[in-house]
Amino acid sequence: MRAAPAMARRLGPRWSAAWSGWAVVMAAALSPMVCPMAAHAGVFDDDEARRAILDLRQQRAQDSESTNAQIKALSAQVDVLKRSLLEMNSAIEQLRSELAASRGGSEVLQRDVADLQRKQKDVQTSFDERVRKLEPQAITLDGKTFQADAEEKRDFDEALARLRAADFGAGSAALNGFLKRYPNTGYRESAQYWLGNAYYGLRDYKDAIVAFKALVDSAPQHVRTPEALLSIANCQVELKDNDAARRSLEQIVKQYPQTEAAQAARDRLLTMSSAPAGKSSRKGK
Repeated sequence: MRAAPAMARRLGPRWSAAWSGWAVVMAAALSPMVCPMAAHAGVFDDDEARRAILDLRQQRAQDSESTNAQIKALSAQVDVLKRSLLEMNSAIEQLRSELAASRGGSEVLQRDVADLQRKQKDVQTSFDERVRKLEPQAITLDGKTFQADAEEKRDFDEALARLRAADFGAGSAALNGFLKRYPNTGYRESAQYWLGNAYYGLRDYKDAIVAFKALVDSAPQHVRTPEALLSIANCQVELKDNDAARRSLEQIVKQYPQTEAAQAARDRLLTMSSAPAGKSSRKGK
């Protein structure tokens, strides 16, 4: 369009005037067309903007609804979690209560078990004590160790207790009964010795000699044998049999020289030797 006027000027005045007129006509012809298009373009822009705004509003409404739905869902989940936490706390408290009760029950059970164990121990101790009373016991008496039943030991102790209480009759009867009841007892030598002493206490010197001689003949190495021989000599003196008494004393000195009985026998022999012969023979009659 700018090149056309320049060309008209080069062609001359006639072409220049013709171009100007054509330009005026074209401008007039085109002006009604340009204005409606511009107006139409403006209207188009407003509709698009309105639709965009409506779409934006609709999108915001949808987003708001979606957000509200999500918030509502999250609120529901929070409520569920709260209820779960409450239930969990309740369960924990219940477990604590049950645990406390269990501990209390455990302590009671432990006390019951301890009581049962103590009672069982008492019963076992009582049972063992009864068994010990029935089982043979190891006895050491007068240098001799042997086994004796509880009843056997009790019978011997009771007989000896009567003798020590100077009840010589009951003591001799108990010892005789004991020797008959327990013929193989380990108490035999000691029982014979004390039986001789019981008869001596009763002034039954002959039976005393028989009891003492039973010990001397059956157990010459027993610790009580030298004393039994000395007691025999005493009984023989009481029976006025000084010769027999001398022989008994000499036997003690010869067989058991290191014992206290041997020393007592030596002293007794010296006394008998210093006594007048007549007096001694009168005793022997």
